[in-house]
Amino acid sequence: MALIIICSLPAIYLAQDPPNAVPMIRLDKTRFVVGEHVFFWLGVKQSNSSPIPPKFQKTCRITITRPDGTQKTEKVSWPIDGPLDSGWTGGWGVGDEPVQIGKYTLVFEFAGQRTSPVYLFVDDIRILQKIKVDFLFGNTNNKTSSPLDVTLPTDQKVIFLVRNDSDQTVRFPALGQAGRFEQDSYVSVSMKLEGKYESDFFYPEGKLAKEKSLIGSTMYPHFTWDAIGKVSTITLKPGETYRRELMLQSVLDEAGKNLPFGPGNYKITFSTAIEILVGGRNGPWAALSPFRVEARSTASYVVSR
Repeated sequence: MALIIICSLPAIYLAQDPPNAVPMIRLDKTRFVVGEHVFFWLGVKQSNSSPIPPKFQKTCRITITRPDGTQKTEKVSWPIDGPLDSGWTGGWGVGDEPVQIGKYTLVFEFAGQRTSPVYLFVDDIRILQKIKVDFLFGNTNNKTSSPLDVTLPTDQKVIFLVRNDSDQTVRFPALGQAGRFEQDSYVSVSMKLEGKYESDFFYPEGKLAKEKSLIGSTMYPHFTWDAIGKVSTITLKPGETYRRELMLQSVLDEAGKNLPFGPGNYKITFSTAIEILVGGRNGPWAALSPFRVEARSTASYVVSR
């Protein structure tokens, strides 16, 4: 599948004392479907090697016009995981709100400069409603709203599940292949105790990866047909289900490294996003693949020692 790469060019307006950088938006695809994570890139591109003045670092914001004509404008923070005086690129989306069918218009602003409008479309196609991606908690492997008791150390598990109820074969990369994709399938974890504790981190990569890369170390922009056989790939025929166990103890150990915690009733959230190929290389879904699908689930754990 050919990637559609669209970069907007900046339209400068009333920019006094402009910096040596311009805002940009990049789309990997322009068409999405219902249930897909609407994802795009935005950032600041330097025009030369001179440092970007700090005074411009709080001027970033994204304006999204929805298909129904309503707008929202969000501030975009300058990344803290790289040089503070250089350009950057980061992922963004339309947020947690329900996605609307139709055309979205995106404009990114930096230091009084705006990109030209960039457009993406959400089609009323329901194939992803038949492909379930989720995290399940507790020994029954079911989602639960009741607090789960945990005595440390624990052997409790969290299940990452993908169930294919469609009439197509689906494929997706196994978790734990850091460095093989531009958008790696990390498992993010958030652990919170209201007003007392909050820690955000990744599930340990060393415990997530079961298999090494199959062939070479090539990085792929996306999980495409060309990546099958070169990275660890899960294949599900119609009606099949994939389950991957994640150890809760590994999560608690990692949380303790970042910020020690004591007994209490914690809310723990697991989230990830995977890219899914539906059908065959030349099938009816090829032009829209890969589909980026998010999973996010939260459970309450009463932790004691």
